[in-house]
Amino acid sequence: MAPTKSFGEGSKKRQKSRAQEEEPAAMDNAFRSFEDSVRFYDEISPRAVVFGKIVDFPFFAHHHIHLRELFQAQGWENFLSLRRTQYTTLVKHFYTHFHYKGGKITSYVKGKTISLTLNNLANILRVPRITLQRYNTNDWMQFQGYDPLESIRQMCGDRTLQHVHKPSNTEFTIESRLIHHIITHNILPRSGSYEYISYLDLFLIWCILNKVKLDLAFYIAWHMDTCVKKKNVALPYGLHITSILEKFEINLSGERETRKVLPSDVYGTTTMKQMRYILKENIWVKKDAIVKEELDEEAQMEGDGAQGDEEAMHEDEEPPTVPPNGS
Repeated sequence: MAPTKSFGEGSKKRQKSRAQEEEPAAMDNAFRSFEDSVRFYDEISPRAVVFGKIVDFPFFAHHHIHLRELFQAQGWENFLSLRRTQYTTLVKHFYTHFHYKGGKITSYVKGKTISLTLNNLANILRVPRITLQRYNTNDWMQFQGYDPLESIRQMCGDRTLQHVHKPSNTEFTIESRLIHHIITHNILPRSGSYEYISYLDLFLIWCILNKVKLDLAFYIAWHMDTCVKKKNVALPYGLHITSILEKFEINLSGERETRKVLPSDVYGTTTMKQMRYILKENIWVKKDAIVKEELDEEAQMEGDGAQGDEEAMHEDEEPPTVPPNGS
C-alpha cells in the first residue's frame, strides 16, 4: 500500500512549484539572484531610459555658434557626437545590478560581471580624467575663481546685472542656453522639465564657457548612482552604456528592445525652433527678440520717426523673462 501524503507535504510541493514558475528569470544568467529579478520587474523595468542627444558641431559652426572649441577644451567632442544603438533591456539590467562605491562601478549583464574604475570608464568613453570633482546641488559652488554674480553676467551676456540670482534659461546667451541643454541631455541626463537650472548646472556652464576642465567620468558615475537610487527617475546614458557592454564583450545580438538614432536625436533646426530660436540671415536669434524688433519698427513708423533715437536705444535689450525657477 502506497504511503499517504500529508496535507502539509502536498502544500509545500505546490508552493515550491509556484516559486519555480514565478522565478524563471533567476534560472538563467539574466540576474544574479531572485532578489535582483524582483528589483528589475518592480523598480527598474518601468523606468524610462534617457537615450541622449547627438551634438552636430558642424551645424553650429555653420551658424556661427562656437561650441566645438569649448567642448574640445574639455575633451568631450567624441562623447557628445557619438552615435550608437541603445539596448534598452540591457541598460535596465545594467542598472538593476549597479553599485558605485569607492570610485568603482560594478554591475552584471548576461552572465558577465562588469567592474569599472573611473579610469576604465574614461578610457571606454574616450574622455580625459581631471581632478576637478564638485557636485554641490543645494547652493552656489565654492571654487577658486568662481564668482556667482560674474558668472551670471557672463552666461546672460549682461554686465549690468547687480544681484545674484538663479537665472531662467531664457536669460542666457545662445551659447549658454545650448550648453545647458547639452548638460540636461548628455552630461547629467534627466527627464521631465529641461528648463530647471540647478546650482550644479550653473557651475558646469561656467566651467565650460571658461575652459575649466571637468572630470566627466566622475560626474557620470555620480549621476548614475544618484538616479538609480531614486524611485521613478529616468535611467541616464542609454546610448553610452552600449560602449561599456561592448568593452566587456556582452552579446548584443538578438535583443528585441533597441533604439537607434533618429533625426530628432541630433541637434539641428528642429531643436533650435523648439528652444524658441528663429533663423535670421543665417544667425539664430531669440524668437521673442524678433517679435520685439518688429513691434519697434511698427511703432517707429506710426510715430513718423519722432521716436527713432529712443527706439534704437532699446534694440539690444533683453526681452522680458519669466521669474527664475526656485531651487
